[in-house]
Amino acid sequence: MILKAIILGIVQGLTEFLPISSSGHLAIIENYLGITEPVVLTTFLHFGTFCATVVFFFKPIANIVKGAFRGDRQSILYVAYIIVGTIPTVLFVCFLRTCIEESFKDVRLIALFLGITGAIVLITSVTRKRKGKITFLSALVIGIAQMLATFPGISRSGFTISAGIFSKVEPREAFTFSFLLSLPAVLGANIHQLGSLSHVHDLPTIFIGMACSFVSGLIALKILKRLVQQWFYLFGVYCLVLSIVLLLVV
Repeated sequence: MILKAIILGIVQGLTEFLPISSSGHLAIIENYLGITEPVVLTTFLHFGTFCATVVFFFKPIANIVKGAFRGDRQSILYVAYIIVGTIPTVLFVCFLRTCIEESFKDVRLIALFLGITGAIVLITSVTRKRKGKITFLSALVIGIAQMLATFPGISRSGFTISAGIFSKVEPREAFTFSFLLSLPAVLGANIHQLGSLSHVHDLPTIFIGMACSFVSGLIALKILKRLVQQWFYLFGVYCLVLSIVLLLVV
């Protein structure tokens, strides 16, 4: 059980942030390697990556919160952008939750979605990079991208950062907004899952898995921050190759 928690924690941390779809990889691991991810462990692994996001972006988060309380216009606007970007995902999950859950059982569909992720990310390599900032329109576009990423195989970071780049947002700015936008959705999902848990067993194993997802998540964020400006498209190549391989073997 400990080895399973370590493997799933590392996979969750790396794939949650790198634009290669954590849900897709975990579904593939479950279908082909028979390594299932218990609901309790899933909840705490996601909480580990949530904590990694907060730690990595602690300074901008603190600045936004302080600025909002002080009445700073830019900080208040940024909070409004996050709210606008979060709304599509909330509505989508509320109305299509069953459809989303069923999609996790279809490996061919996951492979297809990985291919779509790869194509979208790869297109950023021929997209002219701009130096724009987040606006209400770009926040909504990025939010719609996050909404679509509720399906396994569609990378949340891949879709949202790409959407930002397509919306003329500077890549590093798109990178930051993408992950700050993820916080309300991930926190809400964690609270919902924790509320549905009747009991928690084997705490040492769970915390080992959470620690692995936290550390590997921080590593993934550092890697992505370095690559997002010029080498982001390489993740698209990886997703396309994996998609083709899966479609051939399924």
